[in-house]
Amino acid sequence: MAAAQILRPLFPGGIHLLREESKWWKRARWEPFGSRFAAVHAFKRVETCRGLRDLPRLYRESAERRLAIGELPIDPAQDMIFCIGGILTISNATASAHPQVRKVLCISAKVYRQLHQAGARARYRFTTSGWLQNRIVEPMAGLHRTLRFKPRMNAGGDGVRLERLQKVPEEFYDAIVVMSNSGHDIAADAPPKIVASCFPTIAELRDLPPESATGMEKQRVIFFGTPFDLIHNLSPQVYIEYLNRCLDYLRANFRPYDLIYRPHPNETGEAQRLNLERFRIEDDREAAELYFLRHFASIAAVFSVSSTVSRTAFNNGLNAYAMYPLFPFSKQQAEFFSGVMGEVPRYFHIRDLHSAPVAYQPVLPSNDRSFDAGLLAAVAAVHDRRTSPDLARP
Repeated sequence: MAAAQILRPLFPGGIHLLREESKWWKRARWEPFGSRFAAVHAFKRVETCRGLRDLPRLYRESAERRLAIGELPIDPAQDMIFCIGGILTISNATASAHPQVRKVLCISAKVYRQLHQAGARARYRFTTSGWLQNRIVEPMAGLHRTLRFKPRMNAGGDGVRLERLQKVPEEFYDAIVVMSNSGHDIAADAPPKIVASCFPTIAELRDLPPESATGMEKQRVIFFGTPFDLIHNLSPQVYIEYLNRCLDYLRANFRPYDLIYRPHPNETGEAQRLNLERFRIEDDREAAELYFLRHFASIAAVFSVSSTVSRTAFNNGLNAYAMYPLFPFSKQQAEFFSGVMGEVPRYFHIRDLHSAPVAYQPVLPSNDRSFDAGLLAAVAAVHDRRTSPDLARP
């Protein structure tokens, strides 16, 4: 939506959204926002395979999706493809289906770094489905080859996976917007096609629907849960003890507010083992970004222990906090969580249960670091690259 708002004046023919069917789209109430696009094109999700017997199905569906995307009336002379946030699945299929169309990739600084590091075989391993997909299916289906590694040893947090394209993204994207909390997380000598920006934010969106814009709802404080029965970076008993202290902290500091507990999608019965007095459980399992979008004006604060949802809320202009410094995590685990959160305001981390949280928003990027500026600079870089006789593609 943020990209569409920025790009619409440059592409009067309309901004089209390509999306992949998934359980997340089924859970989301996204229809009120669909009108911001000229059309929304849905494509079937292609599940990975687990063995040789399933290989024909994986090839067939991968090839069919690439062909279906290839049939979209995209004009290489006039149109551009923008891949927002992802490099695999539908993004890879779209980039592969339209090799002559100008392309811009928008990814986080962390993912950008991962795409340029080689996976040491001593630390990472191929998954079975990843090996089959990379070596057999993708070359046959006409897709850019991808590598999908998993760590042999979990460093102590969820989301620990290395996903790297067979080629670095500069080889088939004309410009890359590298997004970070600060908006300057690239090397000083980066080539012109690499542009730095902050993440897009809901605070910059115009004309939000009434339920997001009126502010008439009761102010809410949201705590996002963790599947501590699944991720054992602490024993469940220790995790529950410290988590209940955090919930007491919210009860003490947000008495007039509507307190909400949103379980992690992978939680099973964790919520029943916590002291959730005064908290209302919302278990619709809708993606946090869409939840923030629909309730932006009524959200006073967002909390989690170590989930990236806190960073996402911060980047979207909400007062967000991470509480992992209060837990007895190992030094390695704490450093991992700190790296995941990135550069954040000092009040983002809750380190003392005796001091009330400090509201620090709005934290606005400078004009040259905004997502708007980054995306427009990428478009300009693509234009310059295509019009230069030395750099134009054959």
